[in-house]
Amino acid sequence: MTSRLCTASFLLLMLLVACNAHQKRTNVRRQGNLKKHPTLLTSKTVKHVNSGRAVLAGSRRTKSGASSSPELVTLKAIKVATFYFSNDTEEQQLKDSGAYDSKSVLPYDVTADAESRSRLFVTTPQARRGIPASLSTVPYDEAADASLTPYPSLELHRTTEDSITDCHSQLVSVITTTKTWMDDDTLYALDTGVLDITTSPNHVCPPKIVAFNLFTDGVKSTTVIENSACNSLYTVIVVEECPAGSLVAYSADSLSFRLTVTDLVNGDSKHLQSQYFYPKPGFLFTKAGGPSVFLPYGLCGLSADNNCDGKLYLQAFASDTQDVLDKELIHNSSDGDVLDTKAQLALPGRLSGPNGPVAVDPTGQLVFFSIEDDLAVYCWNTSKEHDPKNFRIIAQDDERLQYISSLKIDRGSQRMYIQSNRFTKYLSNATDYSEDNYYLLYTSIDGLQC
Repeated sequence: MTSRLCTASFLLLMLLVACNAHQKRTNVRRQGNLKKHPTLLTSKTVKHVNSGRAVLAGSRRTKSGASSSPELVTLKAIKVATFYFSNDTEEQQLKDSGAYDSKSVLPYDVTADAESRSRLFVTTPQARRGIPASLSTVPYDEAADASLTPYPSLELHRTTEDSITDCHSQLVSVITTTKTWMDDDTLYALDTGVLDITTSPNHVCPPKIVAFNLFTDGVKSTTVIENSACNSLYTVIVVEECPAGSLVAYSADSLSFRLTVTDLVNGDSKHLQSQYFYPKPGFLFTKAGGPSVFLPYGLCGLSADNNCDGKLYLQAFASDTQDVLDKELIHNSSDGDVLDTKAQLALPGRLSGPNGPVAVDPTGQLVFFSIEDDLAVYCWNTSKEHDPKNFRIIAQDDERLQYISSLKIDRGSQRMYIQSNRFTKYLSNATDYSEDNYYLLYTSIDGLQC
């Protein structure tokens, strides 16, 4: 009975979220010999650098002393996301079976690999039927043109309930990826285990964290998130490696409103609660460049500095509140703890609307975050008072920054990678496939002052 009630409540919530949504080549390469990151201002990308309503505020100075702007560079701008397959027959078979419909594909998250491998990891979670793989790569120096290549192979991905034979070893629906600050050779993928997320959510496997060896592109380990909620939807992950062999993953459950802490060495998970992880009335609808849609998402922004005794920054999507926690407090908490009884989480300044991802630079000095309806990325210097007057817009663009789903800082290049899409139009079946709908962007944070 409990399982049925959980399933029913989850379906009701998701039907509200997606009330009108319809269900719907280069060779495969081992990227090790590709070029290092070039400055990508090709004829296909330069036209986007200053397109749209770009209001940028940065720290660099011109010779006259006036403030100049960090450049928002487009790596990839596409109308429809496509995949690379080993042959045309395989692609046609997937299309004929309904397993591949390019208009269902929604690029969501991006993580940069090491410069020597020169590739980007892009996730395309199972939002609807027709997405053949949820984790792929694109070569960095060909990002503008390249199709998505399923990673590490198409065979590892299972996108229908009847095709899954092993929840532990097969990928179902990877929604985000990450690396630790110290290790550039391991990728951690957060697999929600949920198919048809925006249409008729189906929890076919428990959520799990899969670690990949980026030297070999093989699976290093798989850790199932224990005791996850029946209606869980894990949307973001941070992994931290600390002295004495500690390896900890922080992940956010946006529908069960919990922060999950998983020990990737022994496999144990604990789930922590707070009133600030919930959506708030008045922030449940967002436009983000498209039709207004009901998105009652809770905790979905999560980032940390590189100090094991430092801070974890959090924010719920449908909220005007940003939160901060001492990592020591998290480590000393027990499963089921309500953190409000131990610490005041909320920072004092209030945001103007629903917000998306958050990214913290390694030192913990700068916090970057999006406000979706502003179509903008902001920056706050933690040495200043947490107040809107100290929030600086570093990028605002009504074409390229509609619904920001991913902000990620690459420590090697000091670039902040941004993935944006037309999620509100996607949910409303209002996507115009004659225009660019998915953008992969970056801006340099090297020397940036906020």
